[in-house]
Amino acid sequence: MRAVLSLAVLCLVFSQIACQSHDLVLGQANFGDVVTYKTNEAKYGFPFIVRTSIIEYPEPGQVNYAYIRAIYVKDNERDGTGGYPSISSGGVGQRFVKIKLKSQRGHGFNFTVTIYGRYI
Repeated sequence: MRAVLSLAVLCLVFSQIACQSHDLVLGQANFGDVVTYKTNEAKYGFPFIVRTSIIEYPEPGQVNYAYIRAIYVKDNERDGTGGYPSISSGGVGQRFVKIKLKSQRGHGFNFTVTIYGRYI
């Protein structure tokens, strides 16, 4: 009985480890905040290659008048093979942000980036 219970617990733990996504949540969207930017960014994987992408908000040549209140980067690859998001510059409390998306070696990535802001 103990062996069966131990095996069940181990299977549950390993399934949780293998099925992790790599979401990034910074700040919190509150009442009065609006979606100022939303995009889907996806790249296919190639063997032995790490794919990267840089998302800049606002896009070059554009002006942003809203202060960023929250940044949600959702990993749509729920099986743990997705990429890793990180903030290169700017972020919550600023009017700009640069987000770097990086895949795992040999895999692609699929992210949904949503930025909430408030006009003051």
